[in-house]
Amino acid sequence: QEYVVSKSKISMDRILSSLASKTRGRVGRAAARRTSLPPDHDLILYEYEASPWCRIVREYLTILDLKVQIRPCPRQTLFLEGAYNKESRFRPEAMQYLKSSPQHQTDDLTFPILVDRTNKSKEDSPEVIVESYAILEHLWQKYGQSVEGGQKNHRPDQWWNSSSIPFPIRFLSLAGPSYLRPFPSCGVLQTPSIWNNNNNNDRDIITLYQSEGCPESRLVRETLCTLEIPYLSIAAGLNSANSDALKGRSIPVLEDGAQLFHGVSECNDHLWKTYKDPSGKVPRYWNT
Repeated sequence: QEYVVSKSKISMDRILSSLASKTRGRVGRAAARRTSLPPDHDLILYEYEASPWCRIVREYLTILDLKVQIRPCPRQTLFLEGAYNKESRFRPEAMQYLKSSPQHQTDDLTFPILVDRTNKSKEDSPEVIVESYAILEHLWQKYGQSVEGGQKNHRPDQWWNSSSIPFPIRFLSLAGPSYLRPFPSCGVLQTPSIWNNNNNNDRDIITLYQSEGCPESRLVRETLCTLEIPYLSIAAGLNSANSDALKGRSIPVLEDGAQLFHGVSECNDHLWKTYKDPSGKVPRYWNT
């Protein structure tokens, strides 16, 4: 079965995604200037694209220029955020980590959840951090020590996320992309895919070079989330030390095995055609 996305849909997606990025200023578009490269790290993030609280964590992963394995956990229903069943690929796994966290105080599944395996030995359990601001504190303490300070290195997030701005205004800005991209296929609801759960070792995992504030990168992340495809997210915003690997290409860039895709159209076309479950419901904007 062949799926073709309409040009008008692509144009509208890009307009809305650009507006979504503007609601966050330039937060998450560039890496902070550092005196040295980030320390070695091994991170897993359970999240879903449409969540404002997951968004702020992804923004700081870009700012800190970190790599992270993303385990997308889109909703299965719009009514209960933490609800899931056996058809969810990563929510049961996320729940097990949540229960192991010292911060865990409820049976409700909430996101984001960060699993830090950086210093894990065979005998130790990984660090599990829940709640967005606890995750941000953890990331800054462990991986932000070499970030340069001073007025000349002032970053957009230091203003947009400042406590000097009333919380309702800060939250409206943080939730802005979710209001502008509220559709099920925008990383909100699960769409059946044929990704094999056993096909997720280091050789086969998809890699996405992107930045949180990039409108085109958002559209690819939405597809990966909707299809529940795990991937390695490599921050590649402005000033990023990871940009050299792109060899002059602009983000987003998707690597799937030996295949390389550049730009939102190429990336999403590949993902939908390769991993969409043909027996599942076709998203409304695809034409047979």
